[in-house]
Parts: sequence; structure tokens; C-alpha cells
Amino acid sequence: MLGQALTALLGKRALPLTRRQVDLAETKKVGDYYISNGCDDRAMAHYLELMATQPPPRSRRSQHHYKNLRDIWRTWRSNLSGKDKARAWGWGVRAARILRTGR
Repeated sequence: MLGQALTALLGKRALPLTRRQVDLAETKKVGDYYISNGCDDRAMAHYLELMATQPPPRSRRSQHHYKNLRDIWRTWRSNLSGKDKARAWGWGVRAARILRTGR
């Protein structure tokens, strides 16, 4: 029931974050990156592409998460921009966490 309410409230924003394998902590960091770079869509797309194709040597699992995040970002059709887009991303992360854990 809570999941249905969140989906109704947020539209489909949280669903790709729950359906695809993404680390929600990394997803939040991606949102922080977007904000720290002045909500620049091009910088965000470049960052996600770089992390998806040439990740730091620490983990190949992270590469998989970033590929999924890149794909989610690319397919997110939103008329939002700037801080409003950042807020929607943040709420999507929160909703995905609730949908995954129930809290």
C-alpha cells in the first residue's frame, strides 16, 4: 500500500531505481554530484558515461551500478531542470529505499 502511494506521488521515478540493480548509496552520491556541478545535465551525463565505461579500479560491481544509473538517467523523460530535477532524483532515491526495505 505504501509502495502504491509513493508511486502515485512520484510517478514512475522510483521504479527504475528499484527494478534495476543500483546501489542506492551510490545513486544518492550521483545526485550530490549533480548538485555540486550546478545541476549541469551534460556534466552528469559525462560523469555517468565515464563511470560506466572506465570505472576506478576498485570495483567492477560499481561499474554495473553506474551502467544502470547511466541508462536510467538517459531514459528519464522529465520537464524538470536544475534544482527541481535534483529534488526529484533525491525523492526517487528515498522512495526506492522505502519500496525496497519497507521503511
